[in-house]
Amino acid sequence: MLIQFKFKNHKSFYDENVLDLMATSEKRHIETTVNINGNKILPVIAIHGANASGKSGILEALEFMFKTIKESSHIDINQDLQVNPFAFSTKSLVQNSEYEFSICLGDYEYRYGFAINKDGFDEEWLYQKKFAANTRVSQKIIFERSEDKVEFGSSYKKYKKIWDLFGNDSPSSKKILILSNVAIKETDGVLRQIYDYVCKFNFKIEHFYNKTSIDILTKDSSLYNKFQKIINEFDPCLLGIKIDEINYENGEKRYVINGIHKNLENNVIHSLIPLHKESDGTIKIFNIMPTILKNLEEGGLLCIDELDIKFHPLLFKKIVNMYKNRKINKNNAQLIYTAHSTFMFNNADLRRDQIYLVDKDKLGKSHLYSLSEFRNLRADSDYEKKYLTGQFGAIPFEDE
Repeated sequence: MLIQFKFKNHKSFYDENVLDLMATSEKRHIETTVNINGNKILPVIAIHGANASGKSGILEALEFMFKTIKESSHIDINQDLQVNPFAFSTKSLVQNSEYEFSICLGDYEYRYGFAINKDGFDEEWLYQKKFAANTRVSQKIIFERSEDKVEFGSSYKKYKKIWDLFGNDSPSSKKILILSNVAIKETDGVLRQIYDYVCKFNFKIEHFYNKTSIDILTKDSSLYNKFQKIINEFDPCLLGIKIDEINYENGEKRYVINGIHKNLENNVIHSLIPLHKESDGTIKIFNIMPTILKNLEEGGLLCIDELDIKFHPLLFKKIVNMYKNRKINKNNAQLIYTAHSTFMFNNADLRRDQIYLVDKDKLGKSHLYSLSEFRNLRADSDYEKKYLTGQFGAIPFEDE
């Protein structure tokens, strides 16, 4: 599970910002948290803020880090690395961008990160420690990288032998990550486990693609049946979604997707309506719900930008509650989403440490903070009212 994500010098975020998924001492909704060795981790994080404040940028920073890890083993070392530094400073454009996550795998916490610029990775680090509450434990070094120097911990010398195969002091090695390239050379082990966790990550933005949903629904009949039930609850007149595969003589194939409806004249006969002619809400459900169901079944992290858009508030709430429900979310899946709707911005649905805000200052720098940082905010306060009246910041405008 994701414990914490830190990033710096990414798009509108100039300073270091932290997204913390460790639960605070708040007692509200404690039954929805995930307890691992006495540590309580949050299954849901909601991010709110004005338009252009940087909400999407947080998810994109996380996606950038995970994508960099996944793709590092097959980059073109003759090309500049892709970077997204803060654009409104000549200083930031030549500085490193930094990304770090802490995750829990089994009984251990792993803290991994890197510092990147277009010319390569100046730093990379990975540490391990026992994940236990109220226990002082020191972290172990798995590896540390600083420019051309790489050191492996005494218990992880086997990784040094693998890294040496890449010519760890060559100019080309500066553009590849140790984690990614060593992990793919082993079938099991710490680095492989971390790499596999990263590969389970999924990121959904408002611009959707049908292919992922088609792959999930055509390959898993159990998830397909769950999806059909949910979509029928969403629209009782929609009996389900039919996916037909058409194969051509040249080997190509495509899918035809239709909504199944009752025919007015004869309830036995079904009318098929092409998906693109269905409502925007139905199309969105098709594009994100299979991924949500798969995430809940397998565990891992899912990020969705503007989850509330095109959804009725109760459907929006149903999705969030699926992650909070320990009977449904049996494999500790986590959801981080952005939203404009304040329907879930309240103490009845979310804890203070689950609600994050993003505000952008007059210099164009975005800042991330949670409601738990407001010390005088009572757990039973009207969060929504205080937010909309500007008491937390992160709104489009304030009355003068």
